[in-house]
Amino acid sequence: MKTEEKTNVPRVRIAVLGNVDVGKSALTVRYLTRRFIGEYSSNTDLLYKQTVTLDSGVLDVEIVDISAENDNGFPVEQIQWADACLIVYSITDRSSYEYAQRSLAELRQLQNAPSAYLVGNKADLDHLREVQETEGASLAASHAIGFCEVSVADNTPALYKAFERLLVESRARPVKPRKFSVSKMFGTLIGSNGTRQPPASQGTVVPCHKGELHKSRVMKRRQAFTATASL
Repeated sequence: MKTEEKTNVPRVRIAVLGNVDVGKSALTVRYLTRRFIGEYSSNTDLLYKQTVTLDSGVLDVEIVDISAENDNGFPVEQIQWADACLIVYSITDRSSYEYAQRSLAELRQLQNAPSAYLVGNKADLDHLREVQETEGASLAASHAIGFCEVSVADNTPALYKAFERLLVESRARPVKPRKFSVSKMFGTLIGSNGTRQPPASQGTVVPCHKGELHKSRVMKRRQAFTATASL
């Protein structure tokens, strides 16, 4: 793509939220790269940057994988940064479903809240199920959002549809003002180009460490992540 065309590519930001060990990182990497990684723990939020191609056109996508390792309350700043929120729980963990319930309740209280989608992960472990599919569907319906169960390990097609629905809806909404800025950019190349093709080009993953805050901004509740439209 030519440089002059690149500047006109719309940008959409997604926050992935859920309790520990629900598979948020594996889900995010699976969507961006078509590869499966075993879930790992991190006490740091991760920012993924990628250019993807949908039926409606090309998008620059930024996804923040919000760490739940440190219990610092609802991550208001990260959610307000995002255009959309993917809330993930594990069907094998009742407490992660309750975490998703609380998160959706918090989300409802925000002004100009991002759109949301609820995902029940680990559907391949049905023999260990603690949350029925009807419960997830009912919770999503009560908040008027989409819902699906997926298996990141089995590469469930619904996983991609969930992300793409959020991207399409967010692209159609007015651009939100951005409040934050990343002061340092460093990371490794991870990704793929396009949501419907094998990895072809590369993206970036950025660890968002505490203390990396823009000098003109003060985080009031959770000093873990900053981002800006200039990224």
